[in-house]
Amino acid sequence: MTEDRTVQVEGQLYTVVVSDEKEALLAAAAAGRASLGIGGLDGEYLPVSYVAESIHEVDEVLLEKIVRRTFGFPWNICETQRLKIREFQEDDWVSLPEDEIGTEGDRIFTERERLKAYIACQYRFYEFGIWAVVEKEHGRIIGKAGFSVWDGEEEGVELGYHIFSPYRGKGYAWEACLAVLEWEERELGLPVWLRIEEKNQPSVSLAEKLGFVKKQRWKGKNIWIWQKK
Repeated sequence: MTEDRTVQVEGQLYTVVVSDEKEALLAAAAAGRASLGIGGLDGEYLPVSYVAESIHEVDEVLLEKIVRRTFGFPWNICETQRLKIREFQEDDWVSLPEDEIGTEGDRIFTERERLKAYIACQYRFYEFGIWAVVEKEHGRIIGKAGFSVWDGEEEGVELGYHIFSPYRGKGYAWEACLAVLEWEERELGLPVWLRIEEKNQPSVSLAEKLGFVKKQRWKGKNIWIWQKK
């Protein structure tokens, strides 16, 4: 079984090859087309980003995700009244201010090759990550928000956020974090953790407002672990 499905993405129609035949999927990949595998295909390697168990699972949301993954369009995670939160795209590295680098991990988003690798690996494998926070009115990236895999002993994800200094004091951190937490509860439903330096009172206040509770110190450092209620 091989058929073409169409879906509109970014105002344009795209075709996705949907097939349970390896040869058809190989041909689609060679032609640079978006494709979706159906069934196990005897456990063989498939040149596709996604596989569905049956044709009945194929809907517009899945087709759009396949097109975005194939052609490098960022996935729009959620929106608020003032903000759009979306996946980073490769060219975003030029929009992030160098003077906002707080940790080595922040450099991922300010260097083209590292950001490209992050997009290819993090988003494709986990289906979540740290995302760009975009101010709708001017289309500017004003910060980052999202989730990383929690490296503590417990199951879950870690909330991370950073609003760039020129845009602080306007409630953007609260707005962005609330939106991504609602997304996480709906899409993942995992425990959510947060690490805050002991003296960082603004982050403590935000954590309490978002419904986090203080649990314990992080490995004896002046950092506390907070958990979402």
